[in-house]
Amino acid sequence: MARMQLFLLQFLEIVLLAETFFLLGRSSSGDIMMWNSSLIDTQTLISTGRVFQLGFFSPVNDSAIAYIGIRYHDHPPSENEVVWVANRNRSVNASMASLHLTSDGNLILFEGGRKVWSTGTSAELNSARLQLLDSGNLQLIAGDSNRTLWQSFDHPCDSLLPGMKMGFDFRTNTPWQLVSWMNATDPSPGNYILRMETYNVPDFFMVNVNESVKLGRTGPWNGQWFLGLPRMGNSIAMYVNFTYVPNQNNQTYFIDEYQTGSPGLLRLLMNEDRRIQLLIFAGGQWFSNLSLLADDCDDYNRCGRNKVCTRGYVSSYCHCLEGFQNKSVVGCERMEPLSCSSNKFWKEPSMKVPDTENATSQGHISLDECQKLCVEDCSCVAFAVINGPYGCITWRGELLDLRSFTDGDGGDDLYIRLPGSSTTNWKKLVWAIVISALLGIILLCSVGILVRRRRNRALQFRNAEKGSISTLDVLPSYDLHTIKAATNDFSEENKLGEGGFGVVYKGQLDDRQKIAVKKLSRYSSQGPNEFQNELSVIAKLQHRNLVRLLGYCIEGDERLMILEYMENKSLDAFIYDKTRSSLLNWQRRFHIIIGIARGLLYLHQDSRLRVIHRDLKPSNILLDKNMNPKISDFGIARIFEGDNALEDATTRPVGTFGYMAPEYLSRGVFSFKSDVFSFGVIVLEIISGKKNRVFSQTCETDTNLNLLGYVNKLWQEERSLEIVDETLDQSYPTEEVLRCIHMSLLCVQDNSNDRPTMTEVMAMLTSEDQLFTPVIQPAVTSTSSEGDFTRNEISFTLEGR
Repeated sequence: MARMQLFLLQFLEIVLLAETFFLLGRSSSGDIMMWNSSLIDTQTLISTGRVFQLGFFSPVNDSAIAYIGIRYHDHPPSENEVVWVANRNRSVNASMASLHLTSDGNLILFEGGRKVWSTGTSAELNSARLQLLDSGNLQLIAGDSNRTLWQSFDHPCDSLLPGMKMGFDFRTNTPWQLVSWMNATDPSPGNYILRMETYNVPDFFMVNVNESVKLGRTGPWNGQWFLGLPRMGNSIAMYVNFTYVPNQNNQTYFIDEYQTGSPGLLRLLMNEDRRIQLLIFAGGQWFSNLSLLADDCDDYNRCGRNKVCTRGYVSSYCHCLEGFQNKSVVGCERMEPLSCSSNKFWKEPSMKVPDTENATSQGHISLDECQKLCVEDCSCVAFAVINGPYGCITWRGELLDLRSFTDGDGGDDLYIRLPGSSTTNWKKLVWAIVISALLGIILLCSVGILVRRRRNRALQFRNAEKGSISTLDVLPSYDLHTIKAATNDFSEENKLGEGGFGVVYKGQLDDRQKIAVKKLSRYSSQGPNEFQNELSVIAKLQHRNLVRLLGYCIEGDERLMILEYMENKSLDAFIYDKTRSSLLNWQRRFHIIIGIARGLLYLHQDSRLRVIHRDLKPSNILLDKNMNPKISDFGIARIFEGDNALEDATTRPVGTFGYMAPEYLSRGVFSFKSDVFSFGVIVLEIISGKKNRVFSQTCETDTNLNLLGYVNKLWQEERSLEIVDETLDQSYPTEEVLRCIHMSLLCVQDNSNDRPTMTEVMAMLTSEDQLFTPVIQPAVTSTSSEGDFTRNEISFTLEGR
């Protein structure tokens, strides 16, 4: 989008200055514009066809800088409407530039008297002509024989149009590849290349040309799509047909051509920001239907050798292949070595098969025959039989860049070779005995530890709270008798709520002041450290959108926190309840969103201590009698002094499933952007009245996406308002609601660096400036359970606390 804002493209009317010029009309098919030997001034238009336009343009607000390019004509602009640039290595001064088409068939760009660019063609011709096809191909034609002397399709820039080739020309030792722009205002060759590696099994790679490293891979072609891009088949089948030409005239390439009756235009774009987009023009607008490197599993060899990347709920996780175990940071190694007699195989379904650099195509044979070939080859470690031109493929050495597709709607079956019958029965028996003995010892130890923990829990509280009491001497300390009297001895009718920490009770002191008493359960997962942490955090923070701490009580085994009473309890009691949610009109919902944002901004930036909440969710947003929101529950919050430690990590992430940022959930890394992610989820829940985690289970939609994924899908389709809570009955300002939805999608982007800060969020909510577009898809992978994560790796809450 930034590129389009900076473009000032001027394709002016043609004024041809050469004496020998004459303009030809359209061909009988009406698909070309042509002109003969001529001198073309930069102040003039060169050619306009039905679909494309050729002319000089300036990508910056400086008409003195000029390039010759081809762009779409009479279509709404896409991310970048220029599809080809002739002189991309060097711009020209517009006032000094001229374009010559010589009679012997050479197109030359001059700046003054100096040649800047040319087609490099010449022949003994009587005449030559230039034609711009509706395909976007600029062709230099010998006038006497209609022979093509040169064409722009042989020199792609950052865009692949139907009819172009991607591959390698062994005659000239040159590749047909896409090279990104340097940046949005500089069309010179950039840092990223999409090219086909001409191994025995061709594969497309995105490469960082400066570092000479692979960044991503499409996987081999199966006749319908590339195995690493399973959505490709459904996305473009109605628009374009891909064909693989393995060896023709000493050339190997893919070519894409429009399907008969294709309903729109298509273009593959290699962006300067490392994105590869498939752009489709249909129904009067452009759509981005496909992206390579759309999630972190698309990063080349993200998990290491012999290791599989799988996309989970909001992020990815890695696991070793069967028969392998973690040995180093670079991946997995075999538990037992292979031998030539090894004939066992393990099937990994729905896989993007490994990097094909060390693969061999064995032709179209059956699965059994392919397995037999692998068994007979001592160096074969895996095989697959895929559709398309390759058939049976076998691999040697390490297996790199593996990913699985959990929905079963992509990839292919990969068969991993395992050591054959190397584990004898007596070895299995020994292992069974050892494991049983270990389990018994673990059980006995667990019982002993549990007993000891109960005995020492009171002592842990007292030791942990010595520092806590000294830091809270500015707060009133209540005795247990007073609190019991205020809550009617913690009676059931005074109970306000309950969570992992314990129970909250309503109370009233002798001076008739209403209070909320948070009572830590003796069996709570939040121990003395969390209690002390919350006391310390709340005591040092004062803001109208944070719950105020009135005092505390530490007596015997009781740990009580005295908080201001919030008449309307928590936000989740309203937004998920169809009856109570009708009490929240849009003005109140927006007021709550603004209040939460202000509270977070104070925590992140404006307070004396910078705080990451780490467990932001609707049940931790309390509402006073005027429906003002206040953030509560700082048991797992982290405090940072000044600008230090703006990112940290933990070996055991804690929080609530559905609100935890992907980098925190998968790697334990948290920062202020983790709270921003949670805030984005909350805003979408406030707008829709639906829970993110159980959205696909409770809503009748045509998708199994969670709330984030479904909102993103609607936003891409410009149907965002369909998610708005039906209780609002369309009585809301459309632009303000759309702005909140857009802002939320920016907050829940998968990459934390792409999310805004709370300062930027407040600016988005309180101004009318145009918001930028999310650079990647949000964390939208759907799942209905937490089964993708093991209990010893993560601690999370399934319902509000």
